[in-house]
Amino acid sequence: MLLQTSSHISGVPIVHLALVGLITLVTLAMSSLLTLTIPNSEFSIMPNALTMFKGDPTLHASWLQSYDAVAIQDNLVITTPNMQFIPKFHHFEEANVQARANGRFGVVNCFQWPQAYDNIFCNSVCILHKVAYPFPRPLHWAWYTPEQKDFKTIPGNSFPVGMLASDKVEGLESLLKLVEKCVQDWRANRQGKKDVIINCVVSLRHGILCLKKHPLTFHDLLIFVTDAQRLFLEIHSFMDWVLIAKPHISSGNGTVIVHSEWMGAFMHDNDMCNKLHMAGVPIWYVHTMAYIPANMRVHKPVLITHPDDIVISMYAEGNRIHPYDIIYHGQGGHQHQLHVCCLYGGTTFRNPDVTVPSSASSCSFCTPSFSALAPFSQTSAAGRAPQQSLKKHRQQPYTREARPTQPSQSGESRGKWKDPESPYLPPSLLHWDDALKTCNKDPSRVHMPYAIDQGYRFPEPTLLLSPKLPERLQGYIATWLACCPLWIGRVDHDPPCNYPSPQLWHDFLGSRLTTQGTAPKGKDPQKKGPTAVEKCKAVMRDFFGDDMLETQGDLLANPPQRLTQRSTWELFELGFRYELRDLDHFLACKHWADDPIGREQLLHSIFPGEAGLVMWSEQFPEDNYSMWNNTLIGVLPYLEKFQELICAWDDAPPLLVAPLTPDSFTDTKCWEVMHSATAFYVQTFFRHFGRPPIVPHSIPL
Repeated sequence: MLLQTSSHISGVPIVHLALVGLITLVTLAMSSLLTLTIPNSEFSIMPNALTMFKGDPTLHASWLQSYDAVAIQDNLVITTPNMQFIPKFHHFEEANVQARANGRFGVVNCFQWPQAYDNIFCNSVCILHKVAYPFPRPLHWAWYTPEQKDFKTIPGNSFPVGMLASDKVEGLESLLKLVEKCVQDWRANRQGKKDVIINCVVSLRHGILCLKKHPLTFHDLLIFVTDAQRLFLEIHSFMDWVLIAKPHISSGNGTVIVHSEWMGAFMHDNDMCNKLHMAGVPIWYVHTMAYIPANMRVHKPVLITHPDDIVISMYAEGNRIHPYDIIYHGQGGHQHQLHVCCLYGGTTFRNPDVTVPSSASSCSFCTPSFSALAPFSQTSAAGRAPQQSLKKHRQQPYTREARPTQPSQSGESRGKWKDPESPYLPPSLLHWDDALKTCNKDPSRVHMPYAIDQGYRFPEPTLLLSPKLPERLQGYIATWLACCPLWIGRVDHDPPCNYPSPQLWHDFLGSRLTTQGTAPKGKDPQKKGPTAVEKCKAVMRDFFGDDMLETQGDLLANPPQRLTQRSTWELFELGFRYELRDLDHFLACKHWADDPIGREQLLHSIFPGEAGLVMWSEQFPEDNYSMWNNTLIGVLPYLEKFQELICAWDDAPPLLVAPLTPDSFTDTKCWEVMHSATAFYVQTFFRHFGRPPIVPHSIPL
């Protein structure tokens, strides 16, 4: 198993408008200063705070009047009265709650990175931070990650199950003994009162016993270990909350001690922010730019701190990716924290030697189909199907004004984000499936007015299959096969000013059936103008020209499934190639202006063959190729070029900026880069086209 960590580097600049000003909240005097951050707009490039602010180290005033530092991230302002850095706020992005290669949940994990404050999980602000307890401090066991050498197989057992090494179990057991003693002493003064924390202690005790006695696969063992660690951190944070933080809040007596070993939280409620500050909890106060007046001063400009030691890769066994289930999908907040805290049930109800059958693609780095992991209906790891609450939770600190949430998508595009079930369509590729599913389809994210023509360069592949009558299906396919070379040539060499809409493509593909066999008629003296059919014909003639309208194709009685699959596969491929070209022309216009030949060669190098973007001179491939090859050595050169192309676009993910090398290009790395690249492309395309892109599919074999 290979663990890959986020490529973010602590202190990487995130750019936006620098702010000056002060928000009028409550009066609180203190000698420490505040740090200010403005989060960065996802697809914009703005000045760096280091260039916009001059530090004033002599400032000493209330935490609402002077700030220790300033940094920049988005249209939100984040300040802190007691820390010298500002972590990136991962909250508004749609994200999967899914265990990674080390059994933890990445940056959406309240046990690894600060999250938004939640009254229900108030003690989470006191979760211990890993950096405060390095080896050999006893509490370092709370972040220990098992390795294969710690996995001891059971002699004589033919199944791939085993136990955690005894010394590692003892290390984890030391955590249990610590919190048992702490909780026992505390309960002695609270006779007769039962707390939920007692259940956590019972669960932790049982989890340690399972690791001692129960054979597990390494896949399950990782989660059992991290569950035990989460329980320990949950219990420890509860005790710190009730014994240290809460008394300061209840008494109103603040402390000058800042517990930097605690995780802290992002705040919206300024009153609660004030209370946590009094308790010495690390806090980052979140508000919008509108509330920052012009007389704000800062001590020192800083850059956003990114998570640089959090594992983001998926679990792998050998050369095969075997990801954990997605147990929730959505924005950060209460639901994220709720599902992160759920305990893992394990997979002991399945034989460990049963492998999950691969879906459409046989590529070793593809994951199981995400259609089986629907975010709001799938069975969670704990055996329950997480449901999204229909009621608004009482703790909703971040308003819609701060950042728009995702509304339901429009009816026009609802059915275009997923392929319909049809034997005539080629298999989908799982990375593109996931990218289309997780794309934020909020209409407010679309750049208006449109700078790129929204029309379709080629007919939507599913349009060929839209007729329900066999003769019309045959006609659609025959029409397209007949005019395909002519239209490809026009799109490649002399593209129209505006591309056809789906309706116009529909009319064109069906036009042969309404015009063939119709005898010309004399002019009707009663006729006052062109009929609807004639108007449609005129529009099509303007778009396609006489040569295409007059091209005849032979109707195919019962077109073979393989032929139809290949035709639709070609449409998927052509649509993707030319939409990618037009989007790159717009987003990388400077590169096209400076070196048009070099940019075109880079675009063409993403695809195999010598014909550029067109495909008629190439033999139909007999196996998945280019970025979708079944071997890593076959994928690398094409994925490398695709990554190089889209890295020129604004706000390309940092993971895509790092160069790929054969030595480091593993299945895990390939999966990560492919996942990031496809998600970035789909989201960027939607922002500029307002519709889902045409994406590649697996070759029908």
